[in-house]
Amino acid sequence: LALTSDEDEFVKDLVAGLTAYPRYYAHMGPANRRGPAAPDLTAPRRAGPAELRRRIDNGEWVVDLRQRRAFAASHLSGTISVELGDPFATYLGWTMPWGQPLTLIGDHQDQVAEACRQLVRIGIDRLAAAAAGPHHELADGRAGRYEVRDFPALAVGWPAPGRVVLDVRRPDEWHAGHLPGAVHIPFWELERRAAEVPPGEVWVHCASGFRASIGASLLDRAGRRVVHVDDDWEHAAPAGLPITTDG
Repeated sequence: LALTSDEDEFVKDLVAGLTAYPRYYAHMGPANRRGPAAPDLTAPRRAGPAELRRRIDNGEWVVDLRQRRAFAASHLSGTISVELGDPFATYLGWTMPWGQPLTLIGDHQDQVAEACRQLVRIGIDRLAAAAAGPHHELADGRAGRYEVRDFPALAVGWPAPGRVVLDVRRPDEWHAGHLPGAVHIPFWELERRAAEVPPGEVWVHCASGFRASIGASLLDRAGRRVVHVDDDWEHAAPAGLPITTDG
């Protein structure tokens, strides 16, 4: 196709099937045209508990790389959960406002270094700071937590009064099937649209639990009471939850 079409036609065909794509894509074209620069993998400056708290209180993104269930059990209040794994750079780059100062927290320095290597691939080549070590020491007495449940737990007493179900999947996933009465806000829009989430305990789900962990941590940072549904969407119907394609 690329050899038989002009540039505008090729690009149109390429993106025609995309319902949503990471916000960092908009910055990759200019970066690619400038050409590659030598990646800067210098270790970021180390931040202690006081600096981490200052950055959080200033509204900066301080991202915890630990496994999402470990984050839910205990984390530095105000941090955001983006588990280090294959989708890490994609989902962080999709969610975080471009150009926002970014600080990473890991269990150890190797974890931070691996995250930096992944972020370079999407054009984030310098961190504001980083920290590594036991999270309870970094929290310095300011720890938060929230529950992790599954779809069978959500099905108990369905629909439960005062419970808000938040679906953070892509629009195409939502239209293919969702829980009736759920609120739909894609995970990358949640930070700026958090005020649209109705009052009550918010159960946040996606298709696997990864994006829901980002969404739950963003609402937790905003002071909401949240439950992270860490489960595969294919388990929802067998658990007895109704699925609709309306709306």
